[in-house]
Amino acid sequence: MDDLRDSVTRQRRENPFESSSIRDGMVRFIRGLLKLEGGAVLDGDGTFRWRGQGSIAGDWEVLDGGVLRVGSVLISPIGGGRIMVGAGPNGIILDGGAGSLTNGNVTIEGGKVRAGVGLAQVLIDGGTGTVTVGSGAERVVIDGATGRILSGALTIDPSVDGGAVLFANGSKLYSNVTAIGLRKGNSSVTIGDTIASLLVGGKVLSVTEDGIALIGVREVTSTDGIKWLGITNTGEVVKVAPGVGGPGGSLSWPFPPSTVTDEYGPRESPGEGASAFHEGIDFGAADGTPIPAAGPGLVEFAGFDTDGGYGNYVLINHGNGVKTRSAHMNATPPVSTGSRVARGQIIGAVGNTGTSFGNHLHFEVEVNGVRVNPRSKLPAA
Repeated sequence: MDDLRDSVTRQRRENPFESSSIRDGMVRFIRGLLKLEGGAVLDGDGTFRWRGQGSIAGDWEVLDGGVLRVGSVLISPIGGGRIMVGAGPNGIILDGGAGSLTNGNVTIEGGKVRAGVGLAQVLIDGGTGTVTVGSGAERVVIDGATGRILSGALTIDPSVDGGAVLFANGSKLYSNVTAIGLRKGNSSVTIGDTIASLLVGGKVLSVTEDGIALIGVREVTSTDGIKWLGITNTGEVVKVAPGVGGPGGSLSWPFPPSTVTDEYGPRESPGEGASAFHEGIDFGAADGTPIPAAGPGLVEFAGFDTDGGYGNYVLINHGNGVKTRSAHMNATPPVSTGSRVARGQIIGAVGNTGTSFGNHLHFEVEVNGVRVNPRSKLPAA
């Protein structure tokens, strides 16, 4: 009893727990130190336990749910454990349960980095090696494994034709070591170093260093109503109306139709006074009137007719079996056999040589060796 009394007396004298109480609990210090000085407060409600070594200093607080606040840092056991640093758009959340790190609208989770939301969202996927920008049908995907870029319905693929842009409708824009091109179905446009071509089915228009080539041009058996393409002296391509004539087909009137004095067909021969067949058309014109070529071609004969009544005449082969003869010229023609002439080039002058009874131009047309009515090869008058 004396020892107990001495111990109580000593504790009262030292006042170790002045104005304090312990109820239904225990305070035990064994080889340890609990030291509160300078107005420090240890206050709690509930359970606080720790094991092993530890040190806590500064501004910290244990909140509801076991959340530990240390300054602006929150450590929470919720959802597998979280550490939150700061708040608002600059806050950082480390989520142990989800395995993610979030900073504002940027999240790192499962080998993926996601930034932004909606159409402004960017996703970097380390597992697939892709980068995705935006969402929905208009998103852009960069595939690191294949090098492809997908933008909505558009695909850029470096493995197709040396690099191509592929469209959802099957069209393709490509570039390889020889050319660049655009293809849709059975049509394509190709541009290379020395050739450019347009392909539609089996029809091809190509331009090379040697010139322009056409493959698959439709063939017609009549030139009625056909327009021609011509090239002027300045290199301009022009469209020629059917009435003007064209190469190897319709011819041009050497003189106006209104000057025709005698038609093709049966007639009374002026020199013989008997019925005969006139194999050409006669044009009335003054002596020396220049005679133009009815079309381009090769001069097969130019000179005086020693075997018949043509006098001085010129025979021109226009191609495709068509020839013209201009007769009764007043002098030796200014063109020579074997030369080439252009449409409208002067090949002689009106005269009265050979079997002729006045100054005029006798004009004939042959088709495959047979003389035909010149009007069948001339524009409608």
